[in-house]
Amino acid sequence: MPLSRMFAIALISASLALLAISHFRYGLAAQSGLLLSILPLLFAGLLLGRHGLWITAGAYLIVLVLGSWTDLQQGTAVPTLHDAIANLLQPVMGCAIVGLILDRLILKSDINRQRTHELVQLCRQLEVEIREKEQSQAQLTHSQRMDSLGKLAGNAAHDFNNVLSVILGYASQRDTPFSSEAANEQLDRIVAATRRGKQMTDKLLTLARIDPPLRETFDANASLRDLLPMIRSMLGRRVEVVTELGGERAWVHMDYMEFEAGVLNIVKNAADAMPEGGGFRIASERVGEEVHLRFEDTGHGMPADVAERVFEPFFTTKPPSKGSGIGLAMVYRTIAESGGRVEVRSDPGHGTGFLLRLPLREFPQYDDTRL
Repeated sequence: MPLSRMFAIALISASLALLAISHFRYGLAAQSGLLLSILPLLFAGLLLGRHGLWITAGAYLIVLVLGSWTDLQQGTAVPTLHDAIANLLQPVMGCAIVGLILDRLILKSDINRQRTHELVQLCRQLEVEIREKEQSQAQLTHSQRMDSLGKLAGNAAHDFNNVLSVILGYASQRDTPFSSEAANEQLDRIVAATRRGKQMTDKLLTLARIDPPLRETFDANASLRDLLPMIRSMLGRRVEVVTELGGERAWVHMDYMEFEAGVLNIVKNAADAMPEGGGFRIASERVGEEVHLRFEDTGHGMPADVAERVFEPFFTTKPPSKGSGIGLAMVYRTIAESGGRVEVRSDPGHGTGFLLRLPLREFPQYDDTRL
């Protein structure tokens, strides 16, 4: 029980006790009036509510009856029972009227308090709904931008790839009479440059992704273990790779190649953030109905304004030769379209961490070579 409520009960009890002593000693007729008698009712209504008010009113009624009994015993101011009852009616009616008025006031106050509480809850619910709608709108805008960029990239890549295919066809013909060692060397360079151009257009086609993804159910932990040699190669010997993969199977349902490409994109960004070396941590766990995959580096980190825009297409703080701003945008789209979420945490000078939250799937009921 709160200390304030205990103090209120003690104060009201003391007031009733004093009134009882006064009525028992001097009788009801000798009391000064109604003002002193209603003080316990006022305190009870203000501090204890409706329930406490009527308990106090009942106790005060007993005090009044005690005072009338004292008047009859003394036989001075009230010589008969009829006189005692008549003398008792006035304070009883006054107590009842004051009690009813206080009861109505407290009831209205409780109703207003309840309405205020409901309005506060409604406002909080509206704030949550508005925040969710803003997040949905941001995701929709992001998806629309990615779709537009994908269509643009797809058209450009398709036409450019046709041209590169023709060049590559001519450059690969080595058995013509005019071939020489110098010409072959030049042709080697043409072939290498053309293949590099094809790799670039392949990335654009991946961004456009005209064909639907080939989703399958696989163990994310097993996939990460298979990628470890490639991850260590990308990060180099100066970066220590630590793995903390959960012991349980982490079944996810998505495009396997896109999953691997997303992981390697995160690793590439970590490598760029640690040119002098550092540490890279890969962890996984099953949390409720989700699979959590964490990728954390000890690189230079990002300020808050950069971290907020890290998933925007073509947004990058790297020089043109280091990055295009497409990799993390593809990671965001791949995870979102698989029903998951991507979260980023970064502090300047303290590294960056990505959390991939994917829905946990049931154990597949068929043979899968990727298990």
